[in-house]
Amino acid sequence: MRELRESVIRLAQVPPEGLLFQGLVPVSALPRLEEAVAGMVGEGVEVDLRLEPNNDVYILHGRVQGAVELECESCRARFRFPLQEALQLTIDPNPENDLYRDPTQKGEVWVIDHSDEQIEAPEGRFELVESLEDEWLLELPISPRCAEGCKGICPVCGTDRNEAECGCSSSPRESPFDVLAQLKRDE
Repeated sequence: MRELRESVIRLAQVPPEGLLFQGLVPVSALPRLEEAVAGMVGEGVEVDLRLEPNNDVYILHGRVQGAVELECESCRARFRFPLQEALQLTIDPNPENDLYRDPTQKGEVWVIDHSDEQIEAPEGRFELVESLEDEWLLELPISPRCAEGCKGICPVCGTDRNEAECGCSSSPRESPFDVLAQLKRDE
């Protein structure tokens, strides 16, 4: 399988029928993603993508197959997290043309978006692997959980409550703000 590494694409040179990108984005080409996760699954991420011109923008679309390992924030178990399977991005080679100035408002500028998933490609240069890595980083959950109903680790004895009940008291801890509530009642 062909490896896709750092690849800068000059959008002006994309033919009308588009360009095809098929192969493996190796782990070594994804240093920020590798640092952000507990581990990579496999040798990298397989991609089957097409970049096509569409009026004044370019559309990158296709399929992605890959996964990373994340660590559950509640129980510290590692679990597999699939990267988005279907991918579609809009690439704008002329972001400065998307500015609209209202003549009645001094200095106000609005950006006219082509889509929610728009990538700017100043000077008509598009960095494929870097943009894919950005998308995958944005896809990672802020607070990873191995399962929706994860019970986590007992703060008293350290037992993984997904595997066994520990019998420790689950009464709520005292809040340092309870003192403030008492002050209000005394007035």
